[in-house]
Amino acid sequence: MKILCVPVGPLQANCYLASDAQGRTCAIDPGGEPERLARIVQEQDLALTHVLLTHGHIDHLGGAGALARLTGALIGCAADAAPLLRRPDPMMPLPGYENLPGYEPDLTLSDGDLVQVGTLAVGVIATPGHSPGDLTFHIDGHLFCGDLLFHGSVGRTDFPGGDFDILLSSVQKLVDAFPPATVVLPGHMQSTTLGAELAHNPFLTGLGRRG
Repeated sequence: MKILCVPVGPLQANCYLASDAQGRTCAIDPGGEPERLARIVQEQDLALTHVLLTHGHIDHLGGAGALARLTGALIGCAADAAPLLRRPDPMMPLPGYENLPGYEPDLTLSDGDLVQVGTLAVGVIATPGHSPGDLTFHIDGHLFCGDLLFHGSVGRTDFPGGDFDILLSSVQKLVDAFPPATVVLPGHMQSTTLGAELAHNPFLTGLGRRG
């Protein structure tokens, strides 16, 4: 698997382009700059088949509809994120997030689903807490977790639908399911591992592998 991280939009959210050996690709969280992302896809000789959204916040889905229109890719998200994709509603009036077009999701994703992107098997894991419909995508030992977990921090829970205890339960769910060396690719900042966050992240005090 080849992974390209492209920070996009006013908040520089991480959009990930994950590709198989033949260049068949999914874009995870294209929060802005759809024309730039489409250009990168073309320059890298990739075939974008899916746009996958970890959650419905504007800095993660702001470019999704336009990117899908430019490339013909299918958009997949959780049911709770679908209304925000249909009618993007910025939580803060930032330049670059005005008058975004709505888009009807092609795929409604739930916990345990599997999305096939070429030879890449994308596992869908429900990980609410930052927002109600949060998803984490697992591909070949890598967790694309949106704003659930960061290097040294966790996602905010003061937005509508956020809940810190639920967020910690979602992190525990990942810790129980994957080994410490599993790579965590968050929606902002640099990558990390589950083991590193359990050892050093002050928000995860008390969490650990069970059994």
